[in-house]
Amino acid sequence: MPNQELQNNSNEAIPDGLTPDIVKTLLENQAKELELKAIELSLQKQQDEHGFEFGKAALLAKIEDRKLQRNHQLSVKKSTYILVALLATLIAAIIFYALYSNNNPIAMEIIKAIAYLTGGGLGGYGAAKSSGRSKDSEPKDEQMED
Repeated sequence: MPNQELQNNSNEAIPDGLTPDIVKTLLENQAKELELKAIELSLQKQQDEHGFEFGKAALLAKIEDRKLQRNHQLSVKKSTYILVALLATLIAAIIFYALYSNNNPIAMEIIKAIAYLTGGGLGGYGAAKSSGRSKDSEPKDEQMED
């Protein structure tokens, strides 16, 4: 009996069933868990750094894409204006030639056609603007089907 009391007194800090080997194993496991947690944190930090780098690269690509898109839109507008100017010059030259060669009825018919086409175009443009629908704002369903 006294032997048992000595054991109980020496193991008061350790609950029943825990031997020094078990405590040692628990401490080793906790040390391994701390190592794994440190590795996990370093991997998470690396993942965050890669995500940041990817985000920067994506933003740079988007900036370049928008720049190219603006340049393309500018060149399309310039080409459109040049085409309209050439057509207007051509039509004006035809009208002046018709007037110069005393073909007044032909010049009048060309001017009437231009007036009707311009009126129809402006009327259609106004109708489209007043309805709030333009060629760029088609419904999403129609765009998906194409």
